[in-house]
Amino acid sequence: MHVEVRKSAQGIEYWDTEEKKIHFVSKGQKPGFEVTKDPKSMLVVDGKKIAEAVGKKIEGTKEDFLKYLDTLNVEQLLAYAKENDIEVPGNMRKEETVRNHIVEKLNADDE
Repeated sequence: MHVEVRKSAQGIEYWDTEEKKIHFVSKGQKPGFEVTKDPKSMLVVDGKKIAEAVGKKIEGTKEDFLKYLDTLNVEQLLAYAKENDIEVPGNMRKEETVRNHIVEKLNADDE
């Protein structure tokens, strides 16, 4: 599996999870291998698969879900909140603040 790790002016770097090394593809060229589009959807925590994409069911315990939320950046957290009808105030833009707000709202729904 090849996962995109960085883009630069010169090209794109991909991590090969099998060979455990970086492959560089120059700008304008196509990689000679299959690129995994959603690598975090393959994340496994405590033997359970956790989905990255919003809207997919997340398997596992509450701790697994919190680990999953920790992998998301602020844009992904906001998308998750929107998909799950969690209203995030416009002044919340820091990743940790948004994450804590989502957890708070989800805990309130559980009660």
